[in-house]
Amino acid sequence: MNPGTTQLLKIAEKNYSGLFLEDENGERCFLPKVFASEDAEVGGEMEVFVYQDDDRLKATTEKPYAEIGEYAVMTCVESLPSGAFMDWGIIKDLFVPYKQQKAKIVEGRKYIVYVYVDETLGLITGTTRFKRNPHYEDLPFAKGEKVRLLLMGEGELGWNVIINQKYIGLIYASDVYKKLFPLSEEIGFIKTIREDGKIDVSLQPEGYENIDEFQKIILDRLQQNYGLLYLSDKSTPEEIKEELQMSKKNFKKAIGGLYRDKKIEILEDKIRLLEEEKDPQ
Repeated sequence: MNPGTTQLLKIAEKNYSGLFLEDENGERCFLPKVFASEDAEVGGEMEVFVYQDDDRLKATTEKPYAEIGEYAVMTCVESLPSGAFMDWGIIKDLFVPYKQQKAKIVEGRKYIVYVYVDETLGLITGTTRFKRNPHYEDLPFAKGEKVRLLLMGEGELGWNVIINQKYIGLIYASDVYKKLFPLSEEIGFIKTIREDGKIDVSLQPEGYENIDEFQKIILDRLQQNYGLLYLSDKSTPEEIKEELQMSKKNFKKAIGGLYRDKKIEILEDKIRLLEEEKDPQ
């Protein structure tokens, strides 16, 4: 039995109050009737999330925001001197001890929480105190891979982010081309996995193979602006970032491709959308 994770368990016993589920080693947990389907029968299997409730192991078909070893945004439902209780998506709240709070957690506010097992007590616990840009080994990523990002906050070098709920990475300030907000989610791309195990990510894919995405953004903006966009290869990176949320490098690649495809005309201070030739009737 692995508390804090979702697992497939066998239905070992059924009574008026719920089901007793069993793992391959014979260890049991209890699933309350409210989460059990009416057609559940002894010998069948169920996928459930297992958690601790006082001295018992219980199960639920609810999906927690984060399992052991994962980060998620959670709302504080109660704050006490000893710690805070966080809504983590299941019937029982997650406890974050006072000593595991980076700053005092306030009821009603949202925080990024990491879920782990307290080695001393053996209990599933939450914390808001975690290392920034830690060193990793055997990372399951490839350069350019598309990933999910959860934004932590902005630091001296750029934005610290959570990658796929499990790893901390960094978006350098020079790679940020739009307004970002803490606790929001973005799509990102693995940029570099450094020798020290740290991860750099980007908000935009790199290389000519991804340039179609930027061309589409430019064409859409031209359509919105009646065929004119007052940007050119002489525009500053700041102007391009403000208007299109992309780097000047990607902008130049994109308009170069559109020009070669005869979709735009590049003028001194602007680009103009060319009308497509209609097929003869």
